Amino acid sequence: MKTQYFFKGVCIYLLVLTLFACGGGGGGSSSSSTSSNTPTPDTPVPIPDYISSNIAPNAISFSVQKSSDNSVNIPYVSVTICQPGTSQCQTVGNIILDTGSSGLRVLSSALGSLQLNTQTNNNLPVLECASFLSGLTWGPVKTADIKMSSEVASAIPIQVIGDSDYLSAPNSYCNGLPPLQDTTTLKANGILGVSLLISDNQDYFSCSGTQNATCTAITQTASLQVKNPVAAFAANNNGLVMQTPAISPAGASSATGTLYFGVDTQSNNSSSGASIIPTNSIGLFTTTFNGLSFSRSFIDSGSNGLFFPAGSQSTVLKACSLSAGFYCPSSTQNYTASVSLRNNVTGTINFSVANADTLFASNNYAYSNLAGTQQGQFDWGLPFFFGKTVFFGISGKSSANAGTGPYYGYK
Repeated sequence: MKTQYFFKGVCIYLLVLTLFACGGGGGGSSSSSTSSNTPTPDTPVPIPDYISSNIAPNAISFSVQKSSDNSVNIPYVSVTICQPGTSQCQTVGNIILDTGSSGLRVLSSALGSLQLNTQTNNNLPVLECASFLSGLTWGPVKTADIKMSSEVASAIPIQVIGDSDYLSAPNSYCNGLPPLQDTTTLKANGILGVSLLISDNQDYFSCSGTQNATCTAITQTASLQVKNPVAAFAANNNGLVMQTPAISPAGASSATGTLYFGVDTQSNNSSSGASIIPTNSIGLFTTTFNGLSFSRSFIDSGSNGLFFPAGSQSTVLKACSLSAGFYCPSSTQNYTASVSLRNNVTGTINFSVANADTLFASNNYAYSNLAGTQQGQFDWGLPFFFGKTVFFGISGKSSANAGTGPYYGYK
């Protein structure tokens, strides 16, 4: 999940939790940086956490809307977390819906009095360091039931971050990256990672001593790793579908969409008529744009813009004067890219790039034409989703129309 956070009045460039950054396999992203010549953002105004509505037994709502820190183009959901096999539960809102990572990560402060058992290895607690370009999440792996509408992922591993017993990640184990351990740094109460992959393939440790600061790296089997909750549902577990409404080129103050669980398992998640993009084993495919091919392409709801190299368009897609990391063309530019679809068919994707400084001057928080710079890969972030139904086929799981994952699809 790559997010360049924009606060009204200031843009802070931050790469947060990208599946393809490091640790989880796949490609890399550009280095993170922070604009040093921007004004201090306005003091955030508390806004109630977003709580999803149950749309169908296999569907919940998500919302792109204003948040307390005024970041833009971030889709939020809520999840219900329970002590396994009990009715002791806590519903947590303002969870980032991220199709670019795998597994649920939640702040300890959002769990209230809920008590979850910590996973152990040789009687020592298991902790995870999920390392990404801009920072890391550090915390114990715990076991929980995860509920969304009528779907339940029973007794699966999740990561609890900001836990008072495990406050600091040892630098020698986690590359000394900045911690993303609270709502100020994470910009949410957690992340729901629902990528094409089942397990997160991050770094795990068994730890002891004060604050469990003495750690030994361990190898966790896939079944013990933090995992995509959708893959653990009893049914509707072969993927998911995000349906997002079209919005004005000027943006919208908010946009509410629907997250369906399963692909071709119910009448509401049919992939009939969709363009299917097969991927390699780690969820990457090739985008051809501006005469160049980018083999490290992915579709990621956790990225708040379209991120790609300007290349020969650099005189048109100029860097913004206020919004670091974003493009600010003098007028909106319309482009077409191509992707390889199933059965050797070529598909086309039309997209637009507007002036980010102009967009951010509005009172809107959802944009379909926000784009920024990225080297060596093409990140189809949240603007790709507006006006589309987007499909995610989980690796190794099959569907009647779309085939066997991993794949993306859109219509």
